[in-house]
Order: sequence, then structure tokens, then C-alpha cells
Amino acid sequence: MKEEIQRLNKEAEAIYRQNPARAEELARQAQALAHEIGDRAGLAESWLNLASVCLRTERYAEGIQAAREALALFTELDDLRGKARALYIVGICHRGLGEMNKAMLAHQESLKCAEAISEKKSIAIALNNIALLHQQFADYSAALENYLKSLRLFQELGDRYREASVRGNIGIVYEYNREYENALKEYQAALVLFESLNLKKEIASALVNIGNTFEALNDFENARHALEKSLRLHEELNSLDGIARTKNSLAIVYEKKGEDERAIELYCEALAIGEQVANKRHIAIACLNLGRLYSKKQGIKGDERGYSTLEQGSENVAFRQPKTRA
Repeated sequence: MKEEIQRLNKEAEAIYRQNPARAEELARQAQALAHEIGDRAGLAESWLNLASVCLRTERYAEGIQAAREALALFTELDDLRGKARALYIVGICHRGLGEMNKAMLAHQESLKCAEAISEKKSIAIALNNIALLHQQFADYSAALENYLKSLRLFQELGDRYREASVRGNIGIVYEYNREYENALKEYQAALVLFESLNLKKEIASALVNIGNTFEALNDFENARHALEKSLRLHEELNSLDGIARTKNSLAIVYEKKGEDERAIELYCEALAIGEQVANKRHIAIACLNLGRLYSKKQGIKGDERGYSTLEQGSENVAFRQPKTRA
């Protein structure tokens, strides 16, 4: 029966990005069998697969719980590679909830575990995630240093998915440094890689970054085109997190074009979704911009709504952040 548990877990791990619903079914089957025969290693892998599915489907609180179940079992088994993988998911889920300090602690622990066993892939993943948190704390030199280390490792491993992710993240550093043309090149390179892998969620995210960069270059037509294409993909995927983020970005484009009413409509939609999914970053971005717009316009009440809700935002929010990939 252990062989069947291993088969189910391997299949779940292989398909969770493309078919998370089926991966969850397989992981739960493996979990039930592992419980039945007392297979602790198989149970740990099934919890980890469930955590990966939760991360993929943006069920972040549930993902933390599942990853911590896996972490406890891997600790019991003295499996450092397993611990590194579980801590990675814990960190990403905390970041998804806007809990950046908790995310950093998890990724630093993941890196320690990976380095202890010289596990190149886990080291590269941890470096990428530590880099993106440095980036969100506005320490761009530390972010770029860690991204470049991570990129070299992923290229050595031939991991196109994570190479694309890191290239996108490097683009964000360029964007924050106002090197918009360089940022656009990195985002477009990431988009090509994601398209070659037919990953709609990642394609949608890359398009948001491309749209935001065109907006920064005052190319509003290309910005709107990229963001609307991204929004359609996020809606197709039913990604509430992605929909909220894209609506906030689209609202900025309309605001810069002087179409304040449409911008307010989009910010309000993004705020409602941000509250629904409890994403502090989306809430803070929408509220800040709503407050500013309401204060500009005569005869519209609500600027108190915009500014007072800012306290719901996370401590380390950088407004209208590009999307980083883990």
C-alpha cells in the first residue's frame, strides 16, 4: 500500500499547478491510506500536497495549517528537505495574507534547512522568496543580490518555471528603481516562458506587471490592453486575489487618464474583494486611492471611508506593488 500512497502523492505533486482540484482529490486519497497503515512519511507528503493546492487556489490560512501539519511530521522524521519545503509554503501563505515578517522568518528557516543538506533547488527557492521580501521592505540591493543567486541556480537546474518567476521579480526591482524599459524586458521574457508552459495564472500575473510598467511609461493604451487581458484570465480562473489586484491597477490607469468615476468604481470593486479575501495589501491600496479621489471631487461623500480603512492595511504595504512570484 505504501507504493500506492507514493504514486498518489507523486501524481498530485505533478499536476497541482494545472489541475488543483484533481491534485487535492489525489492528496486526500493518499492521506486516507497513510492514516490507515500509519505511514508517517506518506502522510507528511499528502499534507504538503494539500498545502500546495491551498496555496495555488489562494486559500492561504488553510494552506498554513496544512503546511504546519506536514512540518510537524517532517520534523518528527528528521527530514530537512521536507521541512524546507513545508516552511516555503508557510512563508508564501503568510505573504499572501500580508504578514511579511512571519513570511521572512519562515523563509529564513527554510533556507537553513536547505543549506544544511546542500539541496540546490530548495536553496534557490528560499533565496528567491527572501529576495522578494527584501524588495517589499524596499531593500532593493539585497533583493537583487538574492535574485541573481537564485536565477543562476534555477538556470543550472533547467527549471523554466522558476527562471521565469525570478526574471519577473528582477523586473520588479528595475521598476522600483524607475528603470522601466529594463523592467519591461524582464516581464516580457517571463511572459514568454510562462506562455510556453501554458500556465494561465502566471500569464495573468505577468500581464499585470507589464500593464503597470506601460502605465509608468504613460503608455495608457498598452497598459489598459495588458490589464484587461489579465483581468479576463483572472476571472476565468476565479482568482479573487488576482481580480482585486488587477482592478486596482486598472483604476490607476483610468485615474491618470482623468476618468475619475471609472477609477472610483474599480477601486471600490477591488476594496470589496480585498475585504472578502482578507488581503490587507489590496484593502490598503484601494482605500488610499479612494481617499485621495474622494477628497478631490466635490459633492461625493466618503473620503472618511477611504482614509479610515487604511488602518486595516498591513504594516509593510508598498502601494500598488507589482506581483512577485515565489
